Amino acid sequence: MRRLSDTDLRLLRIFCAVVECGGFQGAQVALNLAQSTLSGHIATLEARLGSKLCQRGRGGFRLTPAGEDTYAAAQELFRGLERFEATMERVHDRPAVRLRVGVIDSVTTFEALGLPAAVARFAAAHPEAQIALDTDTSAGLQHSLLKGARDVVVGPALQPMPGLAYAELAAENHHLYCGRDHDWFARPDRALGPQDFFAAAFSVRSYMHFDDTYRLGRVVARATVGSMEAQEILILSGRYVGFLPAHRGAVWQAAGRMRAVKTADWSFVSRFFAAYDPRREGAPLRRAFVDALRAEADRAATAPLAPSPS
Repeated sequence: MRRLSDTDLRLLRIFCAVVECGGFQGAQVALNLAQSTLSGHIATLEARLGSKLCQRGRGGFRLTPAGEDTYAAAQELFRGLERFEATMERVHDRPAVRLRVGVIDSVTTFEALGLPAAVARFAAAHPEAQIALDTDTSAGLQHSLLKGARDVVVGPALQPMPGLAYAELAAENHHLYCGRDHDWFARPDRALGPQDFFAAAFSVRSYMHFDDTYRLGRVVARATVGSMEAQEILILSGRYVGFLPAHRGAVWQAAGRMRAVKTADWSFVSRFFAAYDPRREGAPLRRAFVDALRAEADRAATAPLAPSPS
């Protein structure tokens, strides 16, 4: 490999993720890639470098001496790229500090997370920071953090990764919902039995497919979604039932367009975390944002409950 291309940098980031995940199985989840695709990327990198980087098989995953040297050099390379970007901003009179934040979708009504208030708290303390905020799936959030595309990610089911810092923020309740035009809507919970569940058309999250289907007793999914907004659309159609965060379902339930079904039996809790890499340049700003998230989550957890409407 004489000159580094964008493809080389991407392959090196994937290789580093495999190392930090302790092997291919963990990296599959973190990067949201099939094992065949992941193996192909590593094989391509090995071919470009001219050396075998790792041993994988029944004996487990381990780096070769060339792999150890490549991983160390790649880490130094990525740190150097970050220092270069920071220097160019100063040299070319662009001192603004960027904070790239990724979050799971549909959290504006998640009061226990308190994300808008956390952003306000952080912005007041760090007016020099430019925040770039967007949404992604849990796997996409983790992947972007590993490859350095985001500075802080916030979401459920983040896989623990060596070297990353995590902060638990809040618990999100999920219920099973049906739409107003669904057969279940007018039927009381006591009238719904196992035969109804196994005959229903379920919509499940593509990134949590097995969790959703096994949670309901290994039902067959009739539709898949990549976001909670997409899930709301399918449930509102009256043709499908599916899980939604309770804070989102409550909005539609108050409008009379959905109802939660058998909440004592068909509910679960998802725990939200914030994660960032404390080893990279700019870690104090990332930590400050996570501290703001934690402060608002703690405040929401200790706030007195609002009185119920009479």
